[in-house]
Amino acid sequence: MFGFFNKVSPEDAGMVKRALGPDAAVVVSASCCAPGTGETDEAAAQACRQVLAETGLDWPVITVTVTQAQSIIGRIAAQLDARQTALSPQVTQLFMTQGLSAFPVLIMNQRVVAYGGVPGVELLRDTLAKMKAPQGQPIHAAAS
Repeated sequence: MFGFFNKVSPEDAGMVKRALGPDAAVVVSASCCAPGTGETDEAAAQACRQVLAETGLDWPVITVTVTQAQSIIGRIAAQLDARQTALSPQVTQLFMTQGLSAFPVLIMNQRVVAYGGVPGVELLRDTLAKMKAPQGQPIHAAAS
C-alpha cells in the first residue's frame, strides 16, 4: 500500500532530468513545505521568462518543488552526468544553511544564480551575459 506514495512517473523523472540539464531555467520551489510561496515562485519564473525572451533564448522555465526533486533524483542518479549530479548538493547546502528562506532557488544553464527571493531582471541579464553558450560564444542580450 505505501508503495503507492513512492511511485515516480516517467514524466516527472523526465522533467527533473531536463531541469538539471543545460539550456534551462529552473525555479526550485519550497511551496510543498511552505504554503503561500507560490506567488514568489511565479514572480521568479516570470523574471526568467522575461530575460530569456529579451536574449532570444528558447529555454524552458521549469518549476520543481524541492520534494519532487528529492524524491526523483535518487532514482535517476545513474542517468545524470557530473554537472547534473553537482546541482543537488548545492541546493541542499543552501537549504541546510538558510532553511526555507533559501527558496526559491534559481538555476540557469546548470548554475545556481540566485536564491532567497525574486531575482532582479538586471541580475539575470548580467548573469546570462557572463555565461558561455555551449559553443563557447558569449550569450548577449538582444538589442532592443
